[in-house]
Amino acid sequence: MLKISSLLVVACAVGLPIAAAQAEPRSPAGDRAYCERLSAVYVRYIGHDNSNAGNFLLRGTNDAQVATTQCQGNPAWAIPVLEQQLAANKFTLPTRD
Repeated sequence: MLKISSLLVVACAVGLPIAAAQAEPRSPAGDRAYCERLSAVYVRYIGHDNSNAGNFLLRGTNDAQVATTQCQGNPAWAIPVLEQQLAANKFTLPTRD
């Protein structure tokens, strides 16, 4: 029993700092920059941004179109939507800094 308790203490001592390091929040500026890169790839190859009415027929999904406009205000919502759309269309995702 003592051996199991000791192993549990060691596992917690090693595992908690690793989990805490991985759970650190990303910076909002970094999220916005990453979202803008995702949006640029999406707009160029799949859809368009809503500010360019000339390309109205070249639309992607509604969620992705909204996501391209949300990078400044709500990148946490926009990033997974754009990542999913790019991955579904077999694009390589840009790197996160």
